[in-house]
Amino acid sequence: MMRPEELIGTVLRRGWIIVLCAAVAAFVAWSGTSSQPKTYTSSTRIMAVAEPPDYWMDLYAKNRLVSYRELIGNYQFIADALAQAGSTMDPGAAQGRLALGHAPDGNILHLVVTDEDPVRAAELVNALADAFVVRNDLDNQALLAQPRAEDEREPGHVTMLKLETPGPPTTASGPRVRVNTLAGGIVGVVGGALLVFATIYLDDTLRRTEEIERYLRLPTLARLPDRTPDA
Repeated sequence: MMRPEELIGTVLRRGWIIVLCAAVAAFVAWSGTSSQPKTYTSSTRIMAVAEPPDYWMDLYAKNRLVSYRELIGNYQFIADALAQAGSTMDPGAAQGRLALGHAPDGNILHLVVTDEDPVRAAELVNALADAFVVRNDLDNQALLAQPRAEDEREPGHVTMLKLETPGPPTTASGPRVRVNTLAGGIVGVVGGALLVFATIYLDDTLRRTEEIERYLRLPTLARLPDRTPDA
């Protein structure tokens, strides 16, 4: 077992391995990331508003938003939304570019679209949000049109509000070259350190008199000179 000062010295002597691994990993991450095309992100939010605004209707609004979240990601809904917006975008490709976020205790649904074309990203997120609001309005109209007694009050319902109408983003959201390069360098440092400790652990060569006496418990009778003396 090496003493701490010996272990530190050995690690420092082999520190070039860590540096080399970090440099190679960072270069690989940089070259792989920088070669990827730029992507742009467009997003909007939809809020579910309970009418009338009471506890039970608010809870109903939250639950309805969860069920409608699954609707937005449906292939047929996306195809219909693009058709209504007059878009020629492929629904399958659009489905792969869409991400949905929703806090279980909140009344807001986040729609996020990432695309290589900023105009197409904004077009898709607005088309889906608008179609979602229209679909909910039609459901409310059908609910309110149901016959009821004259003295019966209007049934509670949920209104969906589109909070933003985003335009084409001007700044690329990816690829994150600096972040990935830094992450690659960190992974290289960790890998290089593990490699150094592995070489130390597997190396059982005895190089100094002290090591022979410590590990083999044998006295040193003689020692050959490091180099031939000059004549």
